[in-house]
Order: sequence, then structure tokens, then C-alpha cells
Amino acid sequence: MIFKGSFPTLPVVLLAGVLVLLARPCAADIPAVHSVDVYPRGARFVFELTPTEDSFRFELPGAFDAASVRLLNLTGVSDLQVIEQGRKGWIPPSLAPLKERTDAQAKAVALLKAKAASLEQTRAMLNVSSAQVNGTESKDLIHYMEDAQALRLKVENDLADLTETLSLETEELERLKAELESRSPQRSDQIVQVSGRTNARQPLLFEARTDAARWGLRYVMDLNSATGAIDVHMFASAAQGTGLDYSGDLTFHSRQPEDSVSPPAMDPLRVALRPKHPIPVRSPAALGLTSAAAPSALAKAMPERASNTMDDQGDEAVEFGAGLPVIASTLSNVAVLGRGTLEGDGTPSDVALGALSLKSTPLLVLIPEQRSTGWIVASMDAITTPLMPGRAELRVDGRPSGSTQVPEYGLGQSRLPFGSASRLSAKKTPLVESTGSSWLGGSGVFKSGYTLEVSSGMDSEQEVTVRDRLPIPVDEKIKLEVLKIDPEPTERDAENRLSWKLSVKPGEIRKIVVEYTLSYPSGETLEYR
Repeated sequence: MIFKGSFPTLPVVLLAGVLVLLARPCAADIPAVHSVDVYPRGARFVFELTPTEDSFRFELPGAFDAASVRLLNLTGVSDLQVIEQGRKGWIPPSLAPLKERTDAQAKAVALLKAKAASLEQTRAMLNVSSAQVNGTESKDLIHYMEDAQALRLKVENDLADLTETLSLETEELERLKAELESRSPQRSDQIVQVSGRTNARQPLLFEARTDAARWGLRYVMDLNSATGAIDVHMFASAAQGTGLDYSGDLTFHSRQPEDSVSPPAMDPLRVALRPKHPIPVRSPAALGLTSAAAPSALAKAMPERASNTMDDQGDEAVEFGAGLPVIASTLSNVAVLGRGTLEGDGTPSDVALGALSLKSTPLLVLIPEQRSTGWIVASMDAITTPLMPGRAELRVDGRPSGSTQVPEYGLGQSRLPFGSASRLSAKKTPLVESTGSSWLGGSGVFKSGYTLEVSSGMDSEQEVTVRDRLPIPVDEKIKLEVLKIDPEPTERDAENRLSWKLSVKPGEIRKIVVEYTLSYPSGETLEYR
């Protein structure tokens, strides 16, 4: 077929196509990541762009907040614009292999479905053909039926095998789709487009913030029970899902930047008489508690501050990175420096931050009112390096002993629990003897107290610290009189907390006796808080 008059117009068509391509904006590259600051909830990325022309344009994934994009060096830059736009089909480089596998799996499933449909159609045709053989002679009919039956059997077997294969391949496709979706960055259907003009040729630095990042501090702390030395290894458990992979220097911050800061102010404090509304108060006797048992029962409802132990776990070899952590502390923030890789698909990563050594005095502490077994506590009179809050895996003499949450410690005194001393035990037995009126009212003197029994199953003599308490009268109508404390406590503070330091030999039982009286006027009821 000849197209008359077509060839003279071909150059015009090609020229028009070239003009269209030139007018279409080319795909903007993402600039290099200069540095990353990671916060407990979010991150700050700094990008570096070296302009080669008078204008520049680049794109950031939609996981970044367009309102947070800032140019850090404004000299020589004009017409800066930050626009958020829709985009479809962007896949981060780190997810490209998974996307290819998902697409290939989708094609394989589609092919299997087409084969299954073809077999279904063949089976339907065989059923129709069997119904149209009435006019066939008997000899030919027999051969036809045999061939049709063999073909039908083959089709049925192939269809059964194909259905099973299709089911398995479809499950794999759904798994790949779910993985791709879970690892895709937030707002992957959006882009943040940044453009402007510049007469400078030095690198431009842009910052952008995202909430698609997290980190938490993880410690591994090993206490030497003989010397009190604590080997501390610090790790940042971090993840970010912006779609951009990053390897290099990282700064991890303990505090989130505040979105809005207002000056401190204090409202006036007013006082007025409260309307008298009788509030029924249940006495310890009505609750089935004695004066000595009431605080003990309340203490059982409180969570134990020391963590659960792992006494049955064996030795575990762990290798750690060397080097002191680089920690920068300011009035509002503590930051620690690290170097590692954070993949943009949200995959968690551990970044080694370094190691340090702390000096402590190991203590064995018993508080029978809270539990029967003892605590292993590392007491530090001064910390030379501030500790950031984080989760700590605890070890004693190289063996796992539990885990705990480390609060933020400044440069001062601190106490760190290191698990249970299961072979040290203590029990508390209340002693109650009352004279005068009942708990429900009337004046009287109530003699009360308790005994503490401390026993050791350790291999050698140990010094232990036993702690308990006396009630504190919060009303001048209640009078406390201490009758006997044997032996005398090593320490008694202003809030009537008692401490004894005892030396306990293997198999020995040490006994502490505390006796006191409580008196109050008639018509009143005691309540423990």
C-alpha cells in the first residue's frame, strides 16, 4: 500500500516529537544525603546539592514533610519553591528487586489462570461432544468414547494439578504483595518537588524532616560482682522508612524537638473550704488486714522494680565493638554519635555506639514486704558519663541476669538493678496485739510490729542490706511509739524507712524484731496510704 504525500510531512512529525520531549520536565534526581539526625519519633535529613546551572530542581519522597524543607545557606538563591505533588508507581531502589519478583510472580499467576481457563474450556467442549454422538455407528462410537474418556481423564488430572499449583503460587503472590506494601515508604504516591534559581556554584544544603523514623537506645551491661566494674556497651536500635537508603554518620538524640514553645507562666493559687461530704472509709480490720499487714498487702499490688531474671540460661558469648561513645550533652538534649546503615524500607538496624566502664559497689538488697528473694544492685556514688534512657540487657559475671529500663541519669548518684539473688531470702511475719477499743472506733493503744527472717543459701558469707518501714502518722491525733527494734537499724530516714546491714553466713538465719504502738482518739478510723 502506498501513502501518497506522507513522506514530506515526516520531518515535521519528528520535529514536533522532539519539541514535546524538550518541553516535558526531565526526572529530577534526589540529592545526596549529607547527614541524618534521628529522634525518638522522626528524623532530620540534610541534603547536599551542587548546582551546575542557574536553576535547580530535585524531588524528595512523600515521606518528608514539605513544610519542613529549609535551605540552610540562602546566599545567592532566589525563587525557592517547595510543592507537594502526586506521583504513581515510585519504588525505592532498595525495593526494586522485591518489586521485580512481585511482578514476575503476578505474570506467572496470570499464565496459570489462562491455562486453567483453557482446560476448563476443553472439558466443557468434551462434555458437549459426548452429547452429540447419537448418529455415529457403533464401532466408531466405541473408539470415539475411548478416546474421549482418555482425553477427559487427562484434562481432569491436568486441571487438578494446575489448580493446586495455582493456589500455591497465588499465596506466594499475596505474600510478596503484603511484604512490598509493608516495606514501602509512607506516602509513596506523593513527591516533594524543590526548585529555585542560584548564581552560586558551591554546594547547597537543604534540611527536611520526616516522622517515618524511630530509634531507641539498647544497653548491654555486665556487672563484675567481685570488683563492681560495669562494662557498658551501647547500641542504637533504629529504623527509617523514607525510601532513601543511607550509610554514614548518624546523630541520635534523646529528645524530640518541640513544635511550639511558650514562655513559662504560673496561674495564681486559690484556696477555699471544701464542702463537707462524708466519705466512707474502710478500716484495715474491715479489709481483713492488721496494722502490720496493711502496708504489706498494698505492696504486693505494686510492680517489682527489678526485672525478671534468667537464672536457667547458660553462658553466652557476645562480641562488641570497641571505642568510647561520643556523647554531646546540652541543657535540653543529649546526643550520641554513631556510624551505620539505615535502609529506607523500615528494616530495623543496630548501630554500635561504643563502650564505657562504670565503677560501682555491688549490693545485695532484701525488701521482704515486696518479695522473698533479694536484688542485686549496683550502687554508684557518681557517674562520669550521663546515661540516656533505654532498655538494658543485664549480665552478672558474664551470664544473663535479666533486663530493665534505664532512666535518664545525670552526673550524680544512681542505683542500677541487675536481677535477683535467688539464694538469698527473707520473710516478714506480722505481730499484732491490741488493747482498748476495736478498729471500728474508740480510743485505744494497739501494739503491733513484725519479725524479719533473713536466710542465705550462698556459698560464702555475704553482707546484705535489709529494708523495711514504720508507719508515718500524717495527723497529730495519731501517735507512734517505737517499743523495740532489735538489732538497731543502720539507717532510719525522715520517712521512717529502716535499713539494716547484716553479715549472713551460708545456712544461717538472721532475725530482726520490730515492735511499736499506735494510738488515736475515739470515733476515728485508721487508714494506710
